[in-house]
Amino acid sequence: MGEIVKMPQLGETVTEGTILRWLVAVGDEVKEDDPILEISTDKVDTEVPSPFSGKVTSLLVDEGETVEVGVALMELGGEAPSKDQKQEIIEEVVEKEIEEDTPVVREDTPVVREETPKSEVPKEASKDVKLSPIVRKLASDNNIDLTQVTGTGKNNRITRKDIENLLNSEHVSEVPEVKVQEEKIVPQEAKKQKEISSGSIPRLRKRIAENMILSKQTSAHVMTSVEVDYENIAILRNKIKAEFKQKEGFSLTFLPFISVATINALREFPVVNSSFDLAQNVHELHDFINLGIAVDLNREGLLVGTLKDSDSFNLRGLARKITEVSTLLRNKEYGLEDVTGSTFTISNNGSFNSFITSPIINQPNVAILSTESIKKKPVVVTSADGTDSIAIRNTGVLSLTWDHRVFDGSTALLFLNSIKDKLENHPWADDLN
Repeated sequence: MGEIVKMPQLGETVTEGTILRWLVAVGDEVKEDDPILEISTDKVDTEVPSPFSGKVTSLLVDEGETVEVGVALMELGGEAPSKDQKQEIIEEVVEKEIEEDTPVVREDTPVVREETPKSEVPKEASKDVKLSPIVRKLASDNNIDLTQVTGTGKNNRITRKDIENLLNSEHVSEVPEVKVQEEKIVPQEAKKQKEISSGSIPRLRKRIAENMILSKQTSAHVMTSVEVDYENIAILRNKIKAEFKQKEGFSLTFLPFISVATINALREFPVVNSSFDLAQNVHELHDFINLGIAVDLNREGLLVGTLKDSDSFNLRGLARKITEVSTLLRNKEYGLEDVTGSTFTISNNGSFNSFITSPIINQPNVAILSTESIKKKPVVVTSADGTDSIAIRNTGVLSLTWDHRVFDGSTALLFLNSIKDKLENHPWADDLN
């Protein structure tokens, strides 16, 4: 066997990728760092460079196929395998990856196997058999008893082809007349309506759905809110917005002010700028702040753009960076580094006229801030001498969804009130000079 190129880990939370397009063919000579294929993940579509130099002897995965991290994709410098040997190479590589974590059945240990109807076979059957994740998942999804499958791979190992052959044989044995009868009783109009209303889920929407479910299953979500008086910032923006846009080329919104106040609060409460892995017993407090900004892609989906080392920017610089990253994402010109590595996320729902939102945490963050719409309303204002009066002020809500496994309500409210205090009382004009 030559050098094997495997599915790389393209981001901290990425577990699989889809092969969009091969950039090489069997027989091509490639050098180290030459691009060899395009991969799509839930984060980004990107080219993958070759980790080795050599001649391509086999492409082990077809375009359009989704595979897990660590699965063999291509072989360099080996003997060209036959079609039936390709899956064996993949299985052998994966087996080496999982061998240390897989229990081994000794040859001298008797194994008692009861014949159980397929419908009663638990999904966790045959854990002691050495299997790749692909084979185990395929068997589990189709409720197959692996003890009843004869392996045709190396050392009688069960391969994906064995499972697929078994499924195909079962499909052949089904009675076709039933399907024909069912087809006859379906009205033509109902069939036509079904064809119109049904469709495959776009890849980005599917990834978002999977990530949202994962986050809800992982974190103990709690939402806390405070109301903020933005009047001083609103007055400042109205005074300088024309000059600012002429000089910078984009409008000055409330988001950069909120972002600066949030960064200040993250320094004060570093537990909010952390990641938490209960299974691995690891809680990491980050000594850097990578602010994530959720960007709507024209209602096709949502991506989080990352502002690396965002605490190094001043107000004007942060406003510029937010605009740059948002433009990259909407124009689909972003790279992996633009959408990974955030330590805290802001979702700007106020731009769509929201009142209050409970956003889902962007894993592996432990909290996410939602900025709601800012509107004029009558509020009670207390003057320096203690006199109360009614005034029309620009106000809005800030909502924080946080992971109750990591910290408690007191920390969440102190963090939010730190942002509120900065927004209401900081001399922002000094930051724009």
